[in-house]
Amino acid sequence: MRYLLFFAMFFFLHHAGAAERVRACGGDSNWPPMSYIKSAGTPVEGLSADILRNIFTDPKIELRPWARCLFEVQAREGFDIVMSVFRNPEREKVYLFSRSYHSLTPSYLYSAKKFPQPPLQMLSDLEKYKICSLHGSSTFYTRLPPSVIESGATSYTSLMRKIERGHCDIVVDMQEVLWGFARLSLLPLDMSTYKIQSLPQTEKYPLHFGVSKEHPQAAQIIEQLDKGLMELQKNGKLNSIINKYQ
Repeated sequence: MRYLLFFAMFFFLHHAGAAERVRACGGDSNWPPMSYIKSAGTPVEGLSADILRNIFTDPKIELRPWARCLFEVQAREGFDIVMSVFRNPEREKVYLFSRSYHSLTPSYLYSAKKFPQPPLQMLSDLEKYKICSLHGSSTFYTRLPPSVIESGATSYTSLMRKIERGHCDIVVDMQEVLWGFARLSLLPLDMSTYKIQSLPQTEKYPLHFGVSKEHPQAAQIIEQLDKGLMELQKNGKLNSIINKYQ
């Protein structure tokens, strides 16, 4: 039995690129520039996907509803790695995290018709407005209790409808993601109608890959990721991948 366990771990470390061994997921609402698809049936593109393909050989990368992706990795239901994830105390209970490979800027989107001037001067000004976010997203950077943030939208299209119809005053997300949607035309974001501003009194937050602590090869996968990320950083390829999506 010990021999079989050792052999399985050895096989994973030396053949971690095998498609049947490494599967990663991200949110199917798209999260550019981290992971997205331009049209149905096309491969997943983006910074996180490119990094995984440089560390593992031909990994399976799929986009799922974000909350479901988190659950399926946690419960080991078909996926080994969750991409583009922030660390927070709740997630640290169930996931191991790779070293950081990029960082994103907390921001907010609002209607310029409703607010001719940016509505937030301080982070605490969020308390004055109805705030929306994507279902399953981490909003710890707002310092608001999750219960006061409307997070029923399961797609960014639905999220935009909420602000268009006045169900929300402000949408919180990451600046790079919101601009990514605009640049790739993945959402009808008319930048004369909507404005994107950095959230005051916040800082950039690092991104990681996550693996369930219950995964039998969790430590080995994280080790493989960290070694790969260090190598990509050392040879300059990590910067090249990041710059490709700036």
